[in-house]
Amino acid sequence: MNCDKMEIRRHDYVDGLLPAPEKLAFERHLATCSDCQHEVEFLLALRRQVAELPARIEPPLDLWPGIAKRTAPPSHWRQEALQRLKTLFGDENRVVDNWTAWGLRGAIAVAVLIVTVGGFWYLMQTRQAAWQVAPLAGAPQIGSQRLVANGQLKVGEWLETDDSSRAQLDIGLIGQVEIAPRSRLRLVSTRLTDHRLALARGKLHAEIWAPPRLFFVETASALAIDLGCEYTLEMNDDGFGLLHVTRGYVALENKQGPESVVPAGAFCEIRPGRGPGTPYSENASAMLRTALQRWDLTNNERAAIDTVLAAVREADSFTLWHLLFRVPALERPRVYDRMVELVSPPPGVTRDGVLQGDKRMLKLWADKFGLGQSWWRYWLPL
Repeated sequence: MNCDKMEIRRHDYVDGLLPAPEKLAFERHLATCSDCQHEVEFLLALRRQVAELPARIEPPLDLWPGIAKRTAPPSHWRQEALQRLKTLFGDENRVVDNWTAWGLRGAIAVAVLIVTVGGFWYLMQTRQAAWQVAPLAGAPQIGSQRLVANGQLKVGEWLETDDSSRAQLDIGLIGQVEIAPRSRLRLVSTRLTDHRLALARGKLHAEIWAPPRLFFVETASALAIDLGCEYTLEMNDDGFGLLHVTRGYVALENKQGPESVVPAGAFCEIRPGRGPGTPYSENASAMLRTALQRWDLTNNERAAIDTVLAAVREADSFTLWHLLFRVPALERPRVYDRMVELVSPPPGVTRDGVLQGDKRMLKLWADKFGLGQSWWRYWLPL
């Protein structure tokens, strides 16, 4: 066979379009022709890369303007591409010849791959340096500069609102944060897997539509970790705070105690020096809230546990799940027994197994409360 006439057959062979007799003849030629072998190997590798791309990508409305401003690629990109091709095909003349031989379909596939992957990478890189800030009321301040129009908050900079100002932050491509009056916060990090704020005081409302554990808010007393959620977090200057989750879950953790995984429709109090409190339903009774506050402040008051066990309802069972890991070992059976009175245990779970800290059984309980899909880590002081 003449290799100059093989271009179409190479593509049809890779696409599985050759009739059986032509396929057999082409494979005989392929066994003896290194040029065609290289071409087929390249086309097969290209198909695998394209197959791994998402079936559908919904670009943001501002995607193309951002790319169009920077359409001239650096010259070193072409040099690097040519060097890679020379490594694959040999001398430079042969590289040029093979570029021509790839044909229209290969060129289109390469263009799609470069625009999709390269465009997404470039867009994300350009958004890493700062977050967009829009004043919603008054004149929020970044450093010493007051915002009268949209601006940017860079890593390390502080954003402040006074009594009459509010602001909105765009968290890259993953969500938005609204900043209430009398708030002060700093942009700590803006990487693809770590979007992080530090809230010194005030109140923020975060709405995140990215996968879990990409957005974090540091406070003086706890770290709030997004698990796919919408929530409000309020902190005062002394490190006391309150988390209210309205969608999904938020994890609160610090080094001084067990974490709290707070579901939608629940509150969790934050206290300096003690770590996250025991979460409770937004509809919990005043008696239950008061008893939990007493328990979280003392961690050894039996009367507070008695009141909690008497005041909980079925909707408060996740509160008992958290309390199970916090009470002394002698009190744990009472908490567990009250929990199973309200919610039947999952199949395969036994009382003795849970009280002895069986990880498999604890995970089954976590799954039942909707916490098993999070990055829940058990803290059981046996």
